Amino acid sequence: MIASLTLSPRHDVFQQTGPARAAASQDGAERQPAGVDGSRLKVLAPAMNQFAIEIRGIEKIYPAAGGNPAVHALKGIDLSIESSKIFCILGPNGAGKTTLITIMSGLLYPDAGMGRVWGLDLLRERRKIRSIVNFASGHANLPDNFTVDETLTYFGMLYGLGRAERLKKRDELASFFELDSYRKIPFNQLSTGLKQRLALAKSLINEPRILFLDEPTVGLDPQVAALIRSRLLQWHREKGITIILTTHQMDEAEQMSDCLGFLNDGRFVRIGNAAELKRGIQFQETITIFGKKLSAASAVLTGIAGVSLISGEQNQLSCRVDSREKRINALIEAVLCSGGIIENLSISEPSLGDVFVALAERPDSD
Repeated sequence: MIASLTLSPRHDVFQQTGPARAAASQDGAERQPAGVDGSRLKVLAPAMNQFAIEIRGIEKIYPAAGGNPAVHALKGIDLSIESSKIFCILGPNGAGKTTLITIMSGLLYPDAGMGRVWGLDLLRERRKIRSIVNFASGHANLPDNFTVDETLTYFGMLYGLGRAERLKKRDELASFFELDSYRKIPFNQLSTGLKQRLALAKSLINEPRILFLDEPTVGLDPQVAALIRSRLLQWHREKGITIILTTHQMDEAEQMSDCLGFLNDGRFVRIGNAAELKRGIQFQETITIFGKKLSAASAVLTGIAGVSLISGEQNQLSCRVDSREKRINALIEAVLCSGGIIENLSISEPSLGDVFVALAERPDSD
């Protein structure tokens, strides 16, 4: 996660080293960085379409340092994100989520690949990109001694807002995130939840067309997390902005997202909406049988194709199946033939958490 990067349209806040470093030319334009093989990276032709972000073949390698081996963080990422949608990136720790959104937000150069963000070249127009996007991390890191008002005013100045406009935006965002009672309090005296609400208010000060959120509710109590999700969804509805979100909270991902991508070991292994991702795993539904003398059926169930036993006890038996229509008769027959008595039965669909576990265990999924 990013705890200390602050997105500013006027300054390069990430110093890139190595083969991907790009220096500014004499006329101020950004040069194109070299790829991992030393060749110049290709760029997409200027064009505007329905996609807020289009990237192709994005690679990122962190070189060996301090006795640690090189890390191939991103391995040929292809991704298109429609404008005015919320796209959620899921994946285990170390999958490359933060590296990817840092590249897409213009803070980090890829080592290979090409792309456009809101029609702007990902490699040559990073300053312009940073003026129309913003970023917030779940670990808010803002100037300690700045009050809420001072923080919002300061970042309004960085984004070139005139005095009247930045004061208007300051008041609007403080109210929107329910910070009015804390406006004269320094950042370092705010609670964790208030710090995060301020960080999100700051991230909207320039009314970005694309907002990047790296685990925005991590470590927050359920009430504050729910408030933040509600406010972000309201802003999205009213402003029509595109939101790129990473999270480990499956309920948050399902509630907020139009589309989800599961990233593992530097590659997307599955992209779709929540229903599509659930349908894509082998064992889609859980069947739970309640009754008596059920444990004897456990050994029989393990031999049925398309059935994966979860637990088998005297009074309850649970298993996952690839299709309820195909397997339920065989399950009932197996229980009855082994002397079990069925009193009740329930069927539940897989959760997004089930999808996470299934895909994390199979990084080469297609």
